[in-house]
Amino acid sequence: MSWNKLSPLALVAALAFAGAAQAGLVVEANNPAGDVFAGSGSSGKGQALGSSGWYYNNARANTKIGISGDEPRSGNGSVYFQGQTSGSKADIEYLVNGAKPLFSQNYASTGTLGNFSDLSAMSYEWYRDSSSTATGHFHAVMRVLIDRDGNLNTAGDRGGLVFERIYNALGVSTDAWVQDSITGTTNVWNFGLGLGTGFDIDGNGYAYDDTLAAWQAYMPNAKIIGFSAGIGSGWSGSYVGAVDNVSWTIAGVTSSFNFELTDSGDVPEPGTLLVAAAGLLGLAATRRRRVR
Repeated sequence: MSWNKLSPLALVAALAFAGAAQAGLVVEANNPAGDVFAGSGSSGKGQALGSSGWYYNNARANTKIGISGDEPRSGNGSVYFQGQTSGSKADIEYLVNGAKPLFSQNYASTGTLGNFSDLSAMSYEWYRDSSSTATGHFHAVMRVLIDRDGNLNTAGDRGGLVFERIYNALGVSTDAWVQDSITGTTNVWNFGLGLGTGFDIDGNGYAYDDTLAAWQAYMPNAKIIGFSAGIGSGWSGSYVGAVDNVSWTIAGVTSSFNFELTDSGDVPEPGTLLVAAAGLLGLAATRRRRVR
């Protein structure tokens, strides 16, 4: 497409479309050269990514996480994970008004993003480095974080649903970026929610073949309290990899996020493009007046 052949109004529309087609809102590292957040202890700790709503979270000992340029995707960065031993764990999480509960180093949500029943899709991209020694089916997972009864004053029913390729008859590649989309027909499994881990909602004796839609029907009052992508916990061996371009759709509204080094300038946000379009429109109008 040739930008200089478009009318001013068409140019505004084209730039707005270009903004919508980008990877989404840019979430920048806390440090210009990238972040290296080291975990500690068996329960982990967290750190806020500025005021973006995103947090490095649940980072345990022998684990590192941070926006890095080591495996760039859709720009100059991505969220990089390095779990050095069995039991390593770290997550990148979007939390609603995140805060640290008493005696905890991790962050937790204090609000909701809406009804779990209104979640229609999630997606993300992940990368597994071939230097990883963890079992071959492991990859960075994606989770929706949930309050089961929708009452945030009762925390015992909080938890989440996890997407893994192995429970959807999908293989795992190394040294390549992979994009996964989770919809109503995708199999997910639970942790917490007042149900324990791996709860079998359909009673067929297997807890890993229940779809997102089946869980929505099972928990009609549930609220979404965040989203998470990460590695580890019950894994054996080491893991090196990354995630980027995380998105979800709730009640028909899609939110998407691209992780970059500070001041990357590589992925303009839609708002920036619209401002530029408005400037070009004003310039075009001035030129028309001068011609007259």
